[in-house]
Amino acid sequence: VRSCSDLATMAFRRGSAVDTRHSRPAAAVCRSGLLVLAGIVALCAWRQVGSSDAWVGRPSSRPSGRSPRVLRQAGDQKLSKELSAAFMKCVEEYSPDDPKNGEFQEGNPSTGFRKLEEAIRPFHPHPEWQIFPGSVGSFERDQKICSTYTLATGLFKDINAAIRNDNEDGLRRLAPFIWEIREVLRFDVKKICTPDGRKCQPFKGKVLRGLEVPNEEVQKLAALYKVGDEFIWPAFTSCQTQEGGLWPFDGNLNFEIECDIDPKTYKTDQVFAPVSIKRFIGGSNEVLFPPGTKFKVTGEKPVEKVTENEETRDVYTKILKVVELPTPKVKGERRR
Repeated sequence: VRSCSDLATMAFRRGSAVDTRHSRPAAAVCRSGLLVLAGIVALCAWRQVGSSDAWVGRPSSRPSGRSPRVLRQAGDQKLSKELSAAFMKCVEEYSPDDPKNGEFQEGNPSTGFRKLEEAIRPFHPHPEWQIFPGSVGSFERDQKICSTYTLATGLFKDINAAIRNDNEDGLRRLAPFIWEIREVLRFDVKKICTPDGRKCQPFKGKVLRGLEVPNEEVQKLAALYKVGDEFIWPAFTSCQTQEGGLWPFDGNLNFEIECDIDPKTYKTDQVFAPVSIKRFIGGSNEVLFPPGTKFKVTGEKPVEKVTENEETRDVYTKILKVVELPTPKVKGERRR
């Protein structure tokens, strides 16, 4: 395998030679060689940047699976009952305009917070080219944030891994964009579905969610979801609308979730509520739930034997109901 420098040298030499078979001018051929050289140099520079793990800190393994959204290992997991101290400090109490934030300093522990451009740099090579239009809460900005979050860059994976793993270092690096996503899900209760409110409304209806779990661990993880139990999913939760079906995001631990809560009945000033991404990105079947949404296990389906690609495995399905939406501990600074 030749090194990048060897390839660049070969390309330059090849481009500098005159092609007598087609009588191409030497200058034109030389320009072609220089273009090839520039392309190889750019490729080498891109490869040296490395993965986003270097930016998020404490990299975790990412085994491949059928579901690109969620792959879980059971381990000694327990269902969460409340948000972690790191989440409260780095997400709930964070504001990008807080003068006390300080610049991010890597360490043990890390301190400060990254700026928005630096938070997304591992996922967008030129974050300065990313334009986030409008003010926070505007339809244009919400549309941009949703499209950036849902792109297959690994951003949503790293954000949710940092939240689930209680990774304060990762939360400090990604805090500005986490804040932006939560603002997409924040509503002023009195303004919901009014002319003064936002150009979207909280989602109500049935959604589906799939987890891909190693076959030897799926029974253990499924057993955590006991009928009658209440729990929260601490990270952002992506689901598919029932109309769109779960495929290709089905797994061997699937959930059917009913959300019929009316946020307008809440006695608080603001609430975080699920939003249909289709409102911002046409054709999307995704519904995004905010961190800290509380669910109740209301039922389960018989275990199915599913054969695919000559492999038979057990598939578990749990029935959930949304019983409580999270409310902000710190009031938003802008009109929602």
